[in-house]
Amino acid sequence: MDLWRREEGGEECELVGEEMATLVGNGIIVGFAGQALLSLCLSIWVFFLTKHGNMDIIHPEGSAEREVERKRMDFVSNILMVGSDFQSTLGIAYLVTVFSQSMLMDTYHLHLVFDIASFVGVSNTAALVCWRYCRAKIEEPDMKFQSKRRPRINWFDRRYRATYIFVTLYLALTILLGIRLNEWAPNQKPGRCYYSTLVTSPSSSHPTADKYYVGFTSAWLMTVVLASVFAGVKRRRIILVLSSLHFPLHLYMTIALRQANQYKFEGEEHENDWDFGQTTAVILLAIAIVELLNKGKEYYDFERYVTKHGVVPPSANDSATGQDEEANRSSYLLVKSSGDGNSNETDTRLLGDGHEQGSGNRGQPYNPWHVARSATT
Repeated sequence: MDLWRREEGGEECELVGEEMATLVGNGIIVGFAGQALLSLCLSIWVFFLTKHGNMDIIHPEGSAEREVERKRMDFVSNILMVGSDFQSTLGIAYLVTVFSQSMLMDTYHLHLVFDIASFVGVSNTAALVCWRYCRAKIEEPDMKFQSKRRPRINWFDRRYRATYIFVTLYLALTILLGIRLNEWAPNQKPGRCYYSTLVTSPSSSHPTADKYYVGFTSAWLMTVVLASVFAGVKRRRIILVLSSLHFPLHLYMTIALRQANQYKFEGEEHENDWDFGQTTAVILLAIAIVELLNKGKEYYDFERYVTKHGVVPPSANDSATGQDEEANRSSYLLVKSSGDGNSNETDTRLLGDGHEQGSGNRGQPYNPWHVARSATT
């Protein structure tokens, strides 16, 4: 009998495998899917729904309006990355854990891991494509400075490095799952089959249909993830749309596979129990939501002040956002080129009383950002 069609041909899958709630339990799904949804909602809010949907800097250098536009971009870029850094770190650790247990994992759980890990790609793409645009706009020179050398792009920013690592691990997971699907069998340990009645038609051939799904969605997701790094900022909306389509697809696949197989394991075990790994994923999601609320409050206060006074709030009332700028200084997409090429020299920093203090930066090019900030304070 054709082994590829045994599940749908009347002989059920005899060995799905043993439960692995630590890797595919409810807490893991909620944590990863929640982070992805958070990033998607923030990105859609920025580029499609808010009154600042154009997210552009149009006023001349040195004006109070331009400083407000830059500060707004800085607020938004920091808000966009809420949850994304957590998701990147957690996703890489998750895949490393999966590979360390790959010899013990069955095909069903590898398929679930593939769909859950895809949420990391969705989250990173949504946040990174918008963050890249905001950072490029913040560092974009004024029209009268266009003749000067433009800032270079740092392709090895720490966030980009995390993206490269994730894509590499995700590709390795795709290859591993493809190999396991080629070993499809109804009664081989660890489980080499699963029930797919909720995700494929009765006439589908296994594992051919499954391999088409895995290969197509994997290539699609890796393309949009890399596009968020290398494609131009003008394509940010189409990249965001293509990435967002993965969220409902993988969410349905995850839930459908769980529903079709959760009571088919050896013994009486199921995967609805909570353990340390699942609790950790949910706690990280809660931390990201709290951080979002804090940054959202700062942004709301900023907009209220700008609406009332027309200028950026004073430094004394903006210490929290100043800390965000310092934390993200090494993460900017565009790195300014210093006049003498000495990377050890520091930028001129603005004091709270409106004066500037040199910090070993003699000979560096003129920075109109400091002039604009001192003018408004």
